[in-house]
Amino acid sequence: MIKENLENAIREKISLSDCNRAPYAPEPILNGIPTLGKGVYKKLSPMLKDRFEKYGRWEQATHGSWLSITDMETLWKDKIDDEFLSRIKSAIQVAASGEGWTDHACALFKDNRISAFAASDNGYESIILLWLDSEEEPEFWVYDSNGESRYKNLDVYLTAYINDDLSASENSWRA
Repeated sequence: MIKENLENAIREKISLSDCNRAPYAPEPILNGIPTLGKGVYKKLSPMLKDRFEKYGRWEQATHGSWLSITDMETLWKDKIDDEFLSRIKSAIQVAASGEGWTDHACALFKDNRISAFAASDNGYESIILLWLDSEEEPEFWVYDSNGESRYKNLDVYLTAYINDDLSASENSWRA
């Protein structure tokens, strides 16, 4: 189902977009999924394996641009020469500082528990992966103009996107 949902989400986004940018070719996955903790990788989950074996970076995707493995590793650098990734790192750092979203995953969890899956280089839309010890797949924490939404995994997120289901933004896990 995940492979089909990936294809459907890409078709849906391209049909709604003026830019019609398809994802880049995939890159080799050598160490797993980079977290925001420098040099720390998480084990490649089955759903993310399907995603990263099929595609690399996808600019102007859902909730920003989906990052490639190399993009995620580049975020570890102190000085990033790629202007696109430099702006994304700045946006993530603002989120991590708690400015604007004090309950943002980047402000709540240690860098070795989260990964930047997607981010906007001209705003604060993003998808953060939260790696929980008891789960094979990371949770998807999505930030956009609707606020924040949490999804159990990539497939649940893609299904909501394909069906234009915004109900996750109405669910609160805080008292």
